[in-house]
Amino acid sequence: MVGGRGAMPCAIHGGTTGCRRICRGAGLVELMVGITLGLLVLAAMATLFANNSAARNEIERTSQQIENGRFALQLLRDDIHLAGYFHGFAANDRRAADVCVPRSGVALSAGALGWLTAPAQAPLPLHGYAAGATPARESCIADQKAGTDVLIVRSVDPGAVTVAVAAADSHVNDYFLQTSACANPAIDAADRPFVVASGGGGALPAFTLHQPDCVTPALLRRLVVRAYYVGRCSVCSGSGDGIPALRMVELAGPSATSAALVEGIDALRIEFALDADGDGAIDALRRCADDADPCSPDDWRQVIGVRIHLLARNLTPTPGHVDAKTYDMGLAGVLAAPNDRYRRHLYSALVIAHNLAGPRER
Repeated sequence: MVGGRGAMPCAIHGGTTGCRRICRGAGLVELMVGITLGLLVLAAMATLFANNSAARNEIERTSQQIENGRFALQLLRDDIHLAGYFHGFAANDRRAADVCVPRSGVALSAGALGWLTAPAQAPLPLHGYAAGATPARESCIADQKAGTDVLIVRSVDPGAVTVAVAAADSHVNDYFLQTSACANPAIDAADRPFVVASGGGGALPAFTLHQPDCVTPALLRRLVVRAYYVGRCSVCSGSGDGIPALRMVELAGPSATSAALVEGIDALRIEFALDADGDGAIDALRRCADDADPCSPDDWRQVIGVRIHLLARNLTPTPGHVDAKTYDMGLAGVLAAPNDRYRRHLYSALVIAHNLAGPRER
């Protein structure tokens, strides 16, 4: 016997004694089961990858929409804060605060800057048009989305320049404000508290006002006139790209230039904060819409701030999503989404114009 007591010989491929062991591979059934399990695992992995990719894309879309909405709101907030900064005119003018009579409805053009000296009048620091009622004279507000508002902000650049600097050719398309701080009417006439004129050209004979010593020429500050609105497109050449955007028109020399600031801004509604009793506190919020809530010139002079309702949307649609929501746009009522595949979010803020509210505080 081989292998010890009790061991039995084993023939692999034949023999008449011992156990018979047959060696064979996987059968067709086992192969099909293995392929099926592999396909199930592969499908699960593909589904997981697709879901993760879709979630990542949606997060990116939403993050971009949040960034655009907040950025647009911050741009408006920063400019409203500076509205009415006219280099001390009206608030700290030595003659009298009431020489400044704000004018409403001044067009965005060099020919209608809104500054008059006899009697002294200045354009409104905050003004606007509600519900798309933009007058025909504002031809520079082009490609406006239907039903949206326009906010006009006026101020001067905080950076002051001398008359010599403003006379340089680089400022030929800029308009400047010079305010008098000299209390001597023999030097600076009392009925001429400011001068508004264009720069450039090498000589600026119009700017003759002085600082408190009545000797040193007063500094100049560039006039800033901007209008904000929602455009139907970001790139508007031809038929446009169809992406709504917050646009800004800025007066630059004899013309106004338009530019898209933030894409994905779908709607803008404005309410004006009025201080009726002159204490620097808000007494009422008004739409100042010509058709439903018109504001008189006296109403416009009471404006000290703005409440903004800004609706931002994703730049690309979300598959399977339908926006059937309504959005509360304040006094303008609710805005119904168009049942499209874009996700939206509403941003609101009450912004005070410090140069308008501050002098009124008691």
